[in-house]
Amino acid sequence: MPGPIRRWLYAGGTRQDRLRDPDSVIAALDVAPGSRVADLGPGAGHFTIRLARAVEPDGVLYAADASRSTLDDIQRGATDRGLTTLRTIHVARDRLALPEPVDLLFVSATYHHLPDQVAYFADARRFLRPGGRVAILESRGEGILARWMSWHATPPSRIREQMGQAGYTLIDTHDVVTGYWFGIFTASPSA
Repeated sequence: MPGPIRRWLYAGGTRQDRLRDPDSVIAALDVAPGSRVADLGPGAGHFTIRLARAVEPDGVLYAADASRSTLDDIQRGATDRGLTTLRTIHVARDRLALPEPVDLLFVSATYHHLPDQVAYFADARRFLRPGGRVAILESRGEGILARWMSWHATPPSRIREQMGQAGYTLIDTHDVVTGYWFGIFTASPSA
């Protein structure tokens, strides 16, 4: 398919776009060894495994998901790779629960699955360490096919508005994934 037609149809990005260059996403997150990180809705663990490596040797990566089978698969993959920093956490779909506050909450292609984003992230603030960040990587929902499949996308303006209502400030954006909006937030001091 010619490039201009593909870009018009898939302006909202495809799953392959999101997974094409995960190292650029991880580099933009600037995760330091020893960090505490949570990956919310890790899917097949494409970013999870890289994040678990980034926090080595004494950090922790929490893979948090509502699906036990997803968590079991990720744990097997971590064990097969000899990862010791990954911990799986079974969470409810409507509320985050972690054993400790984290430096970074990473949310890739999961934001649109949360039932009430404002309430969810307002409550999630208690699981952020001082200066902690929330990174959201979400399809923009642009283009003909993305509009047709709009339930798998959230417009960036809506994410910014909802995160503001939840008590966060946008501190950075990155344009490293075709068709995806990638924003990093921190808890607002006044919230």
